[in-house]
Amino acid sequence: MKIVSWNVAGLRACEKKGFYEWYLELDPDVICMQETKALPEQLSERLVTPDNHEAIYAPAVRKGYSGVATWVRKGVNVKHTVGLGIEEFDIEGRTLISEFDDYILINCYFPNGKRDHSRVPYKLEFSKEVARQALELKKKTKKEVVITGDYNTAHHEIDLANPKTNKKSTGFLPIEREWMDDFKEQGFTDVFRHFTPNENGHYTWWTYRGDCRERNIGWRIDYFWCTAELLKRAKACTHLTKVLGSDHCPIVLEM
Repeated sequence: MKIVSWNVAGLRACEKKGFYEWYLELDPDVICMQETKALPEQLSERLVTPDNHEAIYAPAVRKGYSGVATWVRKGVNVKHTVGLGIEEFDIEGRTLISEFDDYILINCYFPNGKRDHSRVPYKLEFSKEVARQALELKKKTKKEVVITGDYNTAHHEIDLANPKTNKKSTGFLPIEREWMDDFKEQGFTDVFRHFTPNENGHYTWWTYRGDCRERNIGWRIDYFWCTAELLKRAKACTHLTKVLGSDHCPIVLEM
């Protein structure tokens, strides 16, 4: 099984850069997208009804902002839940929960704390609620959970090119990183670091400024985190850094 997650930074724009052709070639079992920035009625027919997958969208109320989507291969038994059931989070289109026969997949676009840190409290509230509901679902359904998406936080110094100059930047604030520590203590594992524990230079987002992608000056802020029994099924977790179309690259979990 192959699950892909990608912050597409606007699905309509990404489509113009070859997204659909890439999708057909890779043909994963599941694709989770973040920052789709569109209502379904604003999308082309092939993005609403893709060739090999059933597509579900959770757009933001505000047009051209946020939004997530999950595509699941046709014929697979799955039940989707849009949002967390909390209006202040759900109006921003940040969460899709997909319950399969043997596991639960949560697709999330975690908030950006903003340069002035004004949205850090909102970000932390959202993050804690996602973790709380994930554990609640695990207990209720007896199924393992994987949470994927753009977390908008680099966990450790190894996860960004310039940690020293970003210690006061949102995405690398101590309080944001502490939440990830707590997340780990609650029983979730960063799957990429499970397979690649100590190597630096592995990033998933690069600013468009200053040829940062070409120079690999980036941040690793896109993740698969999963519970213990699901981790045992994981075979690999990789970054498709050569795939363009967004300021993020796709990440892949193979089970």
